[in-house]
Amino acid sequence: MKSARAGVFPTALHPSATRISYESGATIFRTGSPTHSVFYVESGAVRLLRYGRQGEEVVLHDARPGEFFAEASLDSVRYHCDAVASEPSELLQVPAEALRELLDVDREFACQWVALLARQLRAVRTRVERLSLKSAAERDRHLLVSEGRGPRCEVVLDGTLKDLARNLGLTHEVLYRTLAAMEREGVIERRDGVLRLAQ
Repeated sequence: MKSARAGVFPTALHPSATRISYESGATIFRTGSPTHSVFYVESGAVRLLRYGRQGEEVVLHDARPGEFFAEASLDSVRYHCDAVASEPSELLQVPAEALRELLDVDREFACQWVALLARQLRAVRTRVERLSLKSAAERDRHLLVSEGRGPRCEVVLDGTLKDLARNLGLTHEVLYRTLAAMEREGVIERRDGVLRLAQ
């Protein structure tokens, strides 16, 4: 899903960054492994996971293009979750030590980094707020109003409806039924991977 949260990789980090490709399903790091890097998603998607008592996946975050993940590696000796590419992905890997040094010596970059983390925190809070809503229709409307652009709150999907369902905490069957009902009722319009409020 394309939204205002997508950012630009800071110029100051380019000298220390390494571009790495991952196939869908590849593990970037595992829970408990020593921290070493922060990552930036150039393309694709990375799912941050923990596992419940029955072995079920608990998705902590879906990192999308324009987002950093594993920022906690700056202040932790071990990763606290698994990171798995949920589709073919291109990442920029930045050694945590290089990032810490840059934060110490470059005030302009430090301010930029704080602003970037603040944007990502706002996005996470918005997602938590959305997931607290009980009905699928409320979650759909919240998505459009909070992340859509223009007077009709347009959201361009860069994945499938199954991806959207997962991000909304819904089964894809519930999402399909809900979108169809909202379309019939004249609440939304759907065309070519775009969702928007109806006029």
